[in-house]
Amino acid sequence: MTDNLSLADRALAAAMAWYESKRSRKGSVNTNIMCVGVAIAELLKNDFPLTDDIVKSEKKSQVRGLSGGMISRVLKEHGEEQEFTSEGGRTSRGILPAAQELANILNKLFPSGLTKNERATIANMLEGYFVRRIQQDYFAKQRMKVDIDPNKPVSGIVADILRTARSRSDKPAGIVAQHLVGAKLELRFPGLDIGRDKVNAADQQTNRQGDFQLGNTAFHVTMSPMQKLIARAQENIREGFRPIMLVPYDKVQFAVGLFDSEGLGNRVGVQSIESFVGTNVEEMGAFSATDIREGVAWFIRRYNERIYHCETDKSLMVEEPDWVIQIVGEWDITETVYAVVSTSESADS
Repeated sequence: MTDNLSLADRALAAAMAWYESKRSRKGSVNTNIMCVGVAIAELLKNDFPLTDDIVKSEKKSQVRGLSGGMISRVLKEHGEEQEFTSEGGRTSRGILPAAQELANILNKLFPSGLTKNERATIANMLEGYFVRRIQQDYFAKQRMKVDIDPNKPVSGIVADILRTARSRSDKPAGIVAQHLVGAKLELRFPGLDIGRDKVNAADQQTNRQGDFQLGNTAFHVTMSPMQKLIARAQENIREGFRPIMLVPYDKVQFAVGLFDSEGLGNRVGVQSIESFVGTNVEEMGAFSATDIREGVAWFIRRYNERIYHCETDKSLMVEEPDWVIQIVGEWDITETVYAVVSTSESADS
């Protein structure tokens, strides 16, 4: 096994160098290169050396076995459920030469050949590496695609964002909901330190009575109201705080019943996330269509800033339509960092 691992380490180093050589000046890598890496790892499981007869399909125009279905299967085997490219790069003219290049690198690395066990060890390590590259260089750089229509009620825009998050296999809706609320609070109360934390950080770690705390009010944001919220509400009340539970619109009735059943109906506020955020953005826009449009643009940008600075999964950012960028400008990391610092400083002063 030690020998196998040392061989695998050599193969991995060579594959990494090959992959990194394909980065553009801006640091991106074409998805075809990611697909080639997975395809060569798959072929290596059954054959070596990786000659042209092995790498080329029967018609000699494509990479053998490469398809969107194969890439999807490998991703799922490594625990990744998100959808990648449907074609797997199969029809791109540049993909076969790239596959031959990687195959030749491995062939030259092991001129004496590889045993079945050695092939399996190396192939598994290479697959894992290229899956991680897909996750980090593709999935992590994608943004949620939502139809941001400023003519809709803002509550409807919030609902669309939550619906998109709910449809993802990695179930990030709770993270998205908390940062939607945080973005709204930052815009509504620019002089206060709303708090920018990675979601799932315990309230105790942030020294707050809830996900957000303003004055003596504790806000709890959840997509699935459960029994444990009762204990949190009771603790808030004991400590002199007013608990407000923010839940999806379709969970409001359930949450109200939950607190009514414990005799807390007149002590705990329950609102939908959609209306809590949406109504406030419209109020800040003085219910003027033009000002609401601008408010929505800044709300989307502020949400994206929070995701960028708080979460490792940048794919939770929302794709900004052209009209949003025209209002708030192109993304500037320097400015967003300053915004966080200046907000905190104003809160402390």
